[in-house]
Amino acid sequence: MIERAEKIKQKINTIRENIRDVIYSLKVLDWFIKENDSNYKDFLINLIKGIMGDIEPIRRQAEKRGQKPAVIWEGGTRSHKELFERAEALAKFLTENGVSQKDKIALISPNTPEAPEIWLASNLIRAHFIPVNYRLKSQEIKYIMENSECQIVIYHEEVEEEVKKSGKYKIELEIKESKKEMSSYEKAIEEGLKSEIRIKIPPASKSKMIIYTSGTTGKPKGAYRPLKALNAFLFIATAGYEFGISKNDRHLVVCPLYHSAPLFFAQLHLTLGATIIIEKKFRVERFVKAVSEHKATTTFVVPYIISEILEHLPEIKKDELKSLRKVICGGAFLSPHLKRRFSEEFGPILYEFYGSTETSINSILKPYDIPKKAESVGKIYPLTKIKIIDEDGNKCPPNKIGEIFVKSPFMMRGYYKDEEYTKQWVRDGFISAGDIGKIDEDGYLYITDRKKDMIISGGVNIYPAEIESALYEHPAVKLCAVVGVPDEKWGERVKAFIVLKKGFSITEKELEEFLRSKIAGYKIPREWEFVDELPITPSGKILKRELRKTQEKIR
Repeated sequence: MIERAEKIKQKINTIRENIRDVIYSLKVLDWFIKENDSNYKDFLINLIKGIMGDIEPIRRQAEKRGQKPAVIWEGGTRSHKELFERAEALAKFLTENGVSQKDKIALISPNTPEAPEIWLASNLIRAHFIPVNYRLKSQEIKYIMENSECQIVIYHEEVEEEVKKSGKYKIELEIKESKKEMSSYEKAIEEGLKSEIRIKIPPASKSKMIIYTSGTTGKPKGAYRPLKALNAFLFIATAGYEFGISKNDRHLVVCPLYHSAPLFFAQLHLTLGATIIIEKKFRVERFVKAVSEHKATTTFVVPYIISEILEHLPEIKKDELKSLRKVICGGAFLSPHLKRRFSEEFGPILYEFYGSTETSINSILKPYDIPKKAESVGKIYPLTKIKIIDEDGNKCPPNKIGEIFVKSPFMMRGYYKDEEYTKQWVRDGFISAGDIGKIDEDGYLYITDRKKDMIISGGVNIYPAEIESALYEHPAVKLCAVVGVPDEKWGERVKAFIVLKKGFSITEKELEEFLRSKIAGYKIPREWEFVDELPITPSGKILKRELRKTQEKIR
């Protein structure tokens, strides 16, 4: 009887949640239609056309926005109309060269003005888009290309050597900054502009992306994220509504666009008809100059950028940043101290979110919540369900710590070609975020620990097992363990504990040089400690949590 009553209660709660989600979705739809100066009839017609594969609604929207800047970079501007025309041209070139929705397109490049048209072209033909970290070495690139079965690569001239060493691909297009000679990428655009074929999106198809992210096995895992048209719309509209983004915004991009968060926020602004300003990389002086010169109103940053801005306050004229009305931070731990200090210095403009490539945005902390709830990462994101599960598999009551599980229409389907690994993180349709936390009585989420060994430094995911594997190749290394240690500026920094073989001696500098040819520079430990032994279980497993505890005591 009690069991039956519990099932009825669960069904009633599910119905309530569904009704709440429908009401919220209608509110977001209303906002989106007004933001785009449209109406319900035109919206529904365009949505149906989009589902049926007609790209005319996208073309008309681009033409309506006309010469309004879509992308601004040092040395140029591209309008929304030009952006669509170049994306369509690239889509035509790829189609004429046999690329279809089953194919994958990798972009390996620092931040570049060509990126948005590549995203859009991939979507127009519904190919899988794969953003790849441009700082990877050839062996790392090769693994991703082979694992994803990708045969189309678009790369920047800066990474030509590593890409060429990684293998040969069916289509290779190089982006060049110099205009002295036409690059293979620009030749493809030129061919596409002359093409008379018509691009048609495969009916009822999905937008598809594979983003390679963390794994404790040492190799990155491909988070496979296909989105149906309606869910893709809700993903954009919900974020626009919650973060208060408008078509009049000018969004400054300073974080690498191979990372899911800066990529998403750039796409969000362009979809809403706003302007993005692309910087190749973050530097405080460049950041301030770009905000001031282009009157940027929004930006996405990781915690170390917040720290850098505050550190350089004596050199910054606050008036130069006065156009900023939304500073969105995510990707790593942001200390309550930095949240409060930034808010005190610049006013209520800081938004923080908690999420991951696998689970999307899970919670949002808005500016007015920071004074009272800075220790949290905000309230649960709309259309998202979070439950905290204890070690016995039971749902935790408020303020009890457990493992965080997330379910939303925007999360990944699973890890690409790795069903077994996916199963390790999925329970009853919920995906583990790999973190430990709690939800308080007011509905605010707190992150207290990380279940996975992955390190997040400066908003970038780093896999300890990969670094350890490279270290074990050195003849002097007997045992090693790589952990993330707390760092207010970077969130975490990489530290390596090393046990040397008897009779060997080596310096930190020598180990750093040894690693440089094997892994990307940002993965190389910033801190080293040579020890006589490591804490090990009887089964031979190194107890990294014990190593982390020693660092917390030092801190």
